[in-house]
Amino acid sequence: MQPLPHAHWTARPLPVHLVGSLPHPLCDDPATALGWVLRHIDGVPLTALPFDRDPRWIIDWLTHDLAAVPVLDRVRGGESKGYHDMPCYRVRPGHRLAPDDVAFGRLEQADAAFAALEAVEGDRPLRLQIGIPNALDLAMFAFGPEAAREWMPVVQAAVVGEVARVAARWGDRVQFQLESPAVLVSYHRTPRSHWPELTAELTRQVAGVLGAAPDARWVLHLCYGDLEHVPVFEPEDLEAPVEFLNGLADVLAERRLPMPTVHLPVTSGDGPPSVDPAFFAPLRHLRRGVDVIVGVVAEAHPEATRRALELAADALGGPIAGVAAACGYGRRTLDAAAANVELAVELAREWSPIPERR
Repeated sequence: MQPLPHAHWTARPLPVHLVGSLPHPLCDDPATALGWVLRHIDGVPLTALPFDRDPRWIIDWLTHDLAAVPVLDRVRGGESKGYHDMPCYRVRPGHRLAPDDVAFGRLEQADAAFAALEAVEGDRPLRLQIGIPNALDLAMFAFGPEAAREWMPVVQAAVVGEVARVAARWGDRVQFQLESPAVLVSYHRTPRSHWPELTAELTRQVAGVLGAAPDARWVLHLCYGDLEHVPVFEPEDLEAPVEFLNGLADVLAERRLPMPTVHLPVTSGDGPPSVDPAFFAPLRHLRRGVDVIVGVVAEAHPEATRRALELAADALGGPIAGVAAACGYGRRTLDAAAANVELAVELAREWSPIPERR
């Protein structure tokens, strides 16, 4: 059966999804960051209004916050200017790590952002997006892949606790975004024959975080990494995310938890998205009912972006939930970030055209 033309899939502009981070120095002040977003979105709907105070995602936490934790020793230094230039820690012998030691401060960030939001939102309340780095990623970055498993329960408890506190205070005014490069990197580094076991492990962990606020609005942001605007790896197809998302849908159904909207990157770094239909073919096997925001917008490659969006939508076989860049803007210049939003806005409007009856 031929897919329907995309013009018939939505009666209004697609939402634009902004992953979160903005270039320095916009992220230094919540009011400045939120105002910049609202000025550049040009009236197109947003999934939520994002604010992330670290333009490099978790680097401030990794470099500064953990360095001040008394029970941790830094066992490797680094300036975090590349994936092999990052600090790593161990728990001091004879000491115990507690969830508060590795907490991310998301409640305080949410409070500051909501205080700033009052000055820019106008008469209509806006939903605020709070980024939640996945516990697996935090453990792997902080302690290294070998020690991450030992400290995962503590880090998971810290993340779950922060999610629960933010949800209790701000309720449906919040959209949580669970952020995880480690999921797709794990598939990339695991032989295909071991994917079933990996899927079982990863989906249980992610479901545990989502279950901390079961009634909240969630977006799951998968990622290939974007440190210094360079991915950990460049994908050859979308088999791994489909494998993971189908497994996650099964686990969440067993636990009677809703499936989050998924921000699925189909490009990475500053390169163009693939325009090979075979790259997108695995999306035909994604579980029905999984809402997908296509992370496709590459400001330097507008025609490839348009074609890739069409291919993704055709492979999904139904409406898409939004359009986005592959990752946040914190590693872009201000001009590049603005150009990306502008292209996203154009695409959102192009994909809105059910003609009005005259």
